[in-house]
Amino acid sequence: MTSALPRDRAEQILADHAAGTSVRQIAEAYGHSITTIRTYVNGLRMPGEHAARADDFAPFAAYCRLRLADDPHLRTPALLAELSRLGLGYSRATLYRAMERHGIQTHPCPGCHPASMSGYSPLAATRAPRPAPLPVPASPVAGETLASFLSRLAALNRTTREVLLDVLPPWFHVKTRWHDDRWQPPSLISRADDAAARLAVISGSAAAAIKNALPAFGGKSGQPVRAVTACRLCTASRRISDPVPVHLPAHLQVCLTHGIWLSGPGTPQISVSGCPDILAAERQARHLIRRCTIEQLIYARLHAPAAHDDREWKRRMTALIESNPRQAAESGPQAMLQAAAYPEAIAAAAGAASSARRTDRSRRSGILEP
Repeated sequence: MTSALPRDRAEQILADHAAGTSVRQIAEAYGHSITTIRTYVNGLRMPGEHAARADDFAPFAAYCRLRLADDPHLRTPALLAELSRLGLGYSRATLYRAMERHGIQTHPCPGCHPASMSGYSPLAATRAPRPAPLPVPASPVAGETLASFLSRLAALNRTTREVLLDVLPPWFHVKTRWHDDRWQPPSLISRADDAAARLAVISGSAAAAIKNALPAFGGKSGQPVRAVTACRLCTASRRISDPVPVHLPAHLQVCLTHGIWLSGPGTPQISVSGCPDILAAERQARHLIRRCTIEQLIYARLHAPAAHDDREWKRRMTALIESNPRQAAESGPQAMLQAAAYPEAIAAAAGAASSARRTDRSRRSGILEP
């Protein structure tokens, strides 16, 4: 990449070259590289034209859009941590500018702002009365949001979430106002164990189960997740009739137990049990995570050139349309398209990940220059 020259100097260089001065002589006279001089004399750049800068963020823009679509409450610092693990060495300010340049915005929910912590006092949490067990116990679904679990628990006991919040420590008031279970400021982390213990008492669950299942307690912080609806057949087996919003690891797309494609909130879930190759692709994706990170798998899936087999893709689409209610096909066509193309996407990602590992091993062994 060459540097831009002031207009008057660039015009003088062009005049000198037109008068018969060689490129090397001009470079020595003005103190610029031969490449810079040739860029102007060959007409690749005009005087006054700014140098085009390489956009090293461009390969990561699609990753950012996908992650923010899968996880609308993903905060910029958490996204920056994911990008850092992919090799993008940006500061937070640089990432903000790059995202603005590409028209990418994070979720602007006011309830996710630190100001929502106003009025929280850790001392008040220690003075909260010890709650008593509710008549009807309930256990959380893996990855369930705190607001969802509290609402389910309240409904089972014929009361409201607000009533439960009144008997729980102020920790829960702050968490439910954020709409972002995974953000863990130090003032709340220190009270998480006590909050889990009190919620365990009223719900009839073990404190360890509460902390493992609910992301609000920080058990899986730092792991890329997707905001989806829990498998409807899994929740139905637990006699839960309403959709349950959950945060699952970002690479999980299918419930292998019931063959359900895990779509985002508000999108009907479709069955992929009639397409064994989609289930096989999900197993392959989970196996790949043993050899690469979730971020690397998502990035490879986005950028690896997929060799689409139109015949197989059409076969899967036909099977999905025939095995699902018409309403699901009409309300969630994007989910069906993604499911039908999933085997090729994972196969391409596996190839890209394998190639990257071979290159990395070669560099470490000294075969290639670092």
